[in-house]
Amino acid sequence: MTAPAPADDRPRLLMVMPYRQFVRKAQAEGFWVGALWDPRLESPEYLDDVRELADLFVTVDFGDTELLRRTLREVAREHHATVIYHIGREETMVTAYEVAEDLHAEVNPAAAIRHLVDKHAMRDLLARRGLSPVSFEAAPTRHEVPEAVERIGYPAVVKPTALAGSRGVFLWQDAEDRSAWSALVDQYGYDGPFLVEEYLRGPEYSVETLSKDGRHLVVGVTEKVLGPPPLFVEVGHVHPAPLPEDRRRTIEDLTTEFLTACGYRFGPAHTEVIWTPHGPRIVESQARLGGDRIPRLVELATGLDIEQAIFTGLAGTAAEPVVSQATAIVRFFTFPPGRVGEIRGLEAAAELGHVDELTIRLRPGDTVAAVRDSKSRHGHVIVSGPTPEEARARCAQVLSAIEVVIDGTPVRADGRAAAPERAPSVTRPPTPQKGKDHAELPTDDTEVAMTAAPTDAQVVFVGYNAAYLRAIDGRIPSRSVVVIEEPDIIRKRELGEAAARFDCLDRIVPASYQQSTEALDLAAELTASRTVAAVVPGLEYAVPAAAALAEKLGLPGATEAAAQALRDKVRLREVSGAGGVRNPRWREVHGPADILEFAGDGPVVVKPANRQASVGVQLLDSVDATTAAQAWERTSSAAEYEQVPDRQLAWRFLAEERLQGPEYSVEALVQRGEIVFQNNTAKTVIPGPYPVELGHLLPAPLDPDTQAAFATAMRALVTSIGFGTGILHAEWILTDSGPTLVECAGRCPGDYLVDLVDLAYDTRIRLTLIDLLAGRPVTLPRSSQRTSAIRFLAAGPGTVTEVEGVDTARALPGVQVVEVDVEPGQEVRPWASSWDRAGHVIATGPDANTTRHRVLDAETAIRIATD
Repeated sequence: MTAPAPADDRPRLLMVMPYRQFVRKAQAEGFWVGALWDPRLESPEYLDDVRELADLFVTVDFGDTELLRRTLREVAREHHATVIYHIGREETMVTAYEVAEDLHAEVNPAAAIRHLVDKHAMRDLLARRGLSPVSFEAAPTRHEVPEAVERIGYPAVVKPTALAGSRGVFLWQDAEDRSAWSALVDQYGYDGPFLVEEYLRGPEYSVETLSKDGRHLVVGVTEKVLGPPPLFVEVGHVHPAPLPEDRRRTIEDLTTEFLTACGYRFGPAHTEVIWTPHGPRIVESQARLGGDRIPRLVELATGLDIEQAIFTGLAGTAAEPVVSQATAIVRFFTFPPGRVGEIRGLEAAAELGHVDELTIRLRPGDTVAAVRDSKSRHGHVIVSGPTPEEARARCAQVLSAIEVVIDGTPVRADGRAAAPERAPSVTRPPTPQKGKDHAELPTDDTEVAMTAAPTDAQVVFVGYNAAYLRAIDGRIPSRSVVVIEEPDIIRKRELGEAAARFDCLDRIVPASYQQSTEALDLAAELTASRTVAAVVPGLEYAVPAAAALAEKLGLPGATEAAAQALRDKVRLREVSGAGGVRNPRWREVHGPADILEFAGDGPVVVKPANRQASVGVQLLDSVDATTAAQAWERTSSAAEYEQVPDRQLAWRFLAEERLQGPEYSVEALVQRGEIVFQNNTAKTVIPGPYPVELGHLLPAPLDPDTQAAFATAMRALVTSIGFGTGILHAEWILTDSGPTLVECAGRCPGDYLVDLVDLAYDTRIRLTLIDLLAGRPVTLPRSSQRTSAIRFLAAGPGTVTEVEGVDTARALPGVQVVEVDVEPGQEVRPWASSWDRAGHVIATGPDANTTRHRVLDAETAIRIATD
């Protein structure tokens, strides 16, 4: 202990583990400041700074609770502390406030702090008050956790209640995760207690507040960006969060109601909230400022020094409400494990005018360990901008500029591999090819420039897509493609010999990827002998696995978070709505009663949230108990035998307001969050309860204002879901209010739309997508050369007896493709999904009107008779 503090009349503030800026700012408000620190919690150099600043400096072992309690009491009495205050790490907060209560030097009741620090106590309080209902169960030791997880149900979140900073928090997705969870808690030497909670789905936020005399001022709401599961490590924050006003107010109201229920009286609080389909749910809360440089984000966005405001409030003056004038972002560096060779671009990034902070904790020669919690991240950058879009663009600029060479491979700070040098281009005339899955391409003499991937590199497809392979066969190196496919689907679709069908295809590797992470385990095997140039989502159900594998390999991709949103319409509604994208009214449903309650008397759409190809989607003109039950039965029992594995998969369902207006889709190529190509397509669907597409025409004949509205909506969608690089197929209904989102896919669209785009724009979209996903530059047209259209063939239900007019249709002007997929003797079902259509015709023309007539003439020429 140092010498006693000088005798003066300053109010005496004794703080437990005050950071050095806290000491300075408290003294600036006129306080005498005493500091208690555990010397193991910070470096000697840092604590020397605190010692130099503080009026009193005392060290004590925080791990010995009774020693801490005794030391705190003795120091407070000796130096006549008027306030004992703790806004450091949570582990010792309750002890400090209990001593403060004993000495009548508290600013908060110890019980209030206990509710904020103890995750179990917080859940009990919320349950008693009927706030933020979440299923949970306490597990005193690690041995009780597996059974608790079984009772809560998969997926479940397991939290060590005595650890902070996301340490040890784990998403337990199935029984096989037990070994991974055990290994994680072993690393922390932690045995319990734990809290097991239901997994909350939705975007996550934190609410920063300042309280005085039990009144809670919301300083702002921060958007949280998380790394991939099963851990919950923050990789970034955005302040203020881009939220609709009503949603922001609901989150704020829940937070202040909770703090009041805790009895919290004074100081900052950092409350984490997830916006679920059922509204906001509190994750946890702390009686301190948010970490991760959130106070600096608040200052950049609002001008408020929230740290100073704490001590201003302690001195008697409450903080005033603030308004954000800018957006501030922090992103944390999380490089892959390996040995650091060289660090590039740091100085150039630091010189950018919009960079507020930039630090990296790596040096050449360091061995990088895998990031497992907030303490093991590798540095950060803070930027700000006048708008959310400008701030995100500036952040992306910095992240793309910094490279760290790990085990000889340059990896950018945004997690992607540095773009390799572009290989020499080769030119070949297009090879027209007619077939069931591929439209005929232009047959003029123009040569088409393509990128030749390095011959020793391979392109990995997650999901077998014959149309894609046929389109690129002969245009990329021989045996340069590897396909990952589900073992059950290989069997059902008889793909064992598929590698012999395409010169480009080397092999098909069996592995689970649908609602599974097994495919990620192939990363080492795939890269053992050949470099992976790109990872392509071949099918709808492969989008999350492809994004996750690309991230693991350090390649451009959708980003795992965006892919999860694209594969789950509930999640897509949440994040896109939070980002300002216009959505219909909706809710997740679990049975007929939910449908009936949501619909009322109005028309409604009932659909699976995570299926494909309009499977199970129904349009209901009105709803009563009978139609609700029928709709639920048809939607929940929809099946796709060849498209899914035999194991049990989890399906979700939702009901939505049925929108009125013409339907469109937008096909967009995106590179590092920027749209580099966009096409608008007019869509026609069949009447009745099943909205199956009857035809498409592109580019859609739209006026300039409507084109601009779709462009704005797509930019908002890309930003809201955090999409990185790849292709998007977004479906919209043009309502009186503007484009309203129906759904969006993160893979090449079906219905031959890629072929229509190629015909209209003279592109090779499938090859271009591979270039984008390989990090290579691309050149794309800004306007089309012609219009193209497709019409799908219908036949009455029954047995096909005759097919006529195919040759007549093929001979018509502008007709490119005629394909009939049924033959005499084959059974035809009524249309309930895209799989039920009988064939298609494709035509082109100089304008929309000519093309529409040509494709309708071809359709009319074909007759499919059934009995």
